[in-house]
Amino acid sequence: MELVRIEHLAVGYPGEQPVVSGIDLTIGDRDYIGVIGPNGGGKTTFIRTLVGALAPLSGRIEYAEGVQVGYLPQIKRIDRNFPISVTDVVLSGLAARKGLFGRYGREDRARARELLREIGVESLAGRVIGELSGGELQRVLLCRALISDPQLLILDEPTTFVDNRFEKELYELLAELNERMAIVMVSHDLGTVSRYVKSMACINRCFHYHPSNTITAEQLQEYDCPIQLISHGPIPHTVLSSHAGCACCEGKRLNTK
Repeated sequence: MELVRIEHLAVGYPGEQPVVSGIDLTIGDRDYIGVIGPNGGGKTTFIRTLVGALAPLSGRIEYAEGVQVGYLPQIKRIDRNFPISVTDVVLSGLAARKGLFGRYGREDRARARELLREIGVESLAGRVIGELSGGELQRVLLCRALISDPQLLILDEPTTFVDNRFEKELYELLAELNERMAIVMVSHDLGTVSRYVKSMACINRCFHYHPSNTITAEQLQEYDCPIQLISHGPIPHTVLSSHAGCACCEGKRLNTK
């Protein structure tokens, strides 16, 4: 089942040159796409356009009728000084369905408590978000993304500010969620991500999609997007070089150590 179709998309900010252009992508049911690329390459701009926070500069994004989307933004985009409780943050994930000033019933609140319990932060339900650590807030935001029972879950660097234990639990949870929903996840943790995702997209001012989680330089040269994999122990370290032949990407590198 096709959830989202993206055609000839260019993303960026009004009155400025596109940050990323030439995006063609279809997201199907239970796809699991890892989005990689250097800082400043346009990953977050693409994601914000995908969830409707930015309007496309050109091209189109078409969602299948009735598709619910869960979104976990970068934690730095959250105003932690806003006086809102953890429970209300989770319930705000229903705003698209109920409206900004919609009333949340008993079932909604029960579902919020259930998610907080599943993620291991039920004890935080009555606290305000300014009192939370980065890892605690990330857990709460994941609950918010899941409360609408989405068919598509979009995560922008979800392992930022989380401890190693929750990071492992998160990837295991996402693997379970992928059995019933599609996932698009931005991450710099290339070695770990490649163990879980089904396909990968590289964004560095241009868009290159690779329909596999196994990336070799030979395969990606077909897309003018060479990648070198260097293994140090059990976790591979990935070095992403410039997109040869793509003028907007020349001279840019991503190194993960």
